[in-house]
Amino acid sequence: MNFGISTACFYPEVLTEDTLKIISSIGFKLCEVFFESSTEMTGEILSKIDENIKKYNLSINTVHPFPASFEPFLFDAYNRRREEMEEKFELACRAAKKLGAKYYIFHGQRNNKQIKDIKWAAKVMDNLCKIALKYDVYIAWENVSWCMGNDPKFIQAVKENMKEELYFTLDVKQAIRSGRSIDEYLNVFGNKIVNVHVSDSNEFCDCLLPGYGGVDFKELIKRTQNLNKDCQYIIEVYRDNYGCFDEIKKSFECMKNLEV
Repeated sequence: MNFGISTACFYPEVLTEDTLKIISSIGFKLCEVFFESSTEMTGEILSKIDENIKKYNLSINTVHPFPASFEPFLFDAYNRRREEMEEKFELACRAAKKLGAKYYIFHGQRNNKQIKDIKWAAKVMDNLCKIALKYDVYIAWENVSWCMGNDPKFIQAVKENMKEELYFTLDVKQAIRSGRSIDEYLNVFGNKIVNVHVSDSNEFCDCLLPGYGGVDFKELIKRTQNLNKDCQYIIEVYRDNYGCFDEIKKSFECMKNLEV
């Protein structure tokens, strides 16, 4: 079983390159790198991230650029703006390749209930998939409550109009925030699910460390493993969702005990 953690769990207190030592000390071997700025996707900082990945013997399979800054504009009708954002997207894909990541976690368009141009979205996604493939990277589209991808029907329609290969990330907390069941997404993702952002929840909080709420992770793991036995599980919570790093360690142990 592939259990890991996102560097985003330590934002904004710890620099991305410095999270890797902490992640290793907790016992993780797998992590997802969340690029918190454009400067982390190139030059000396990216090299330092790569250096620390090797130093602490970590494996990186997924990267997650801070998407709100440019991804919605990848679908812009104004060519200059869209092409400029494609350069940022390509920069992230190039960084992913340097770190050895296979998947780019993608948010996409902001939610707009009035405008759902399926064919345009599919055309853009096909183009982005081609750009990513130049770096041996695949897009793993994530269900995010404030994006168009919160709607399983929209995802399905775009997928049906695409020519390129597309993969998916299931985010548990975002499903809750979208008012959707996990099944609604899994029915669309099918065997193309490659990544799960795991978090727990209770009646008071929709984002907690796994093991601190009531989510049935054993069932979730069973269902996703039936779809793709190589699916990975990445703890992704916010810094105010836990008190100390020992809580993360306990959560990690909880997840490992759920192997099916």
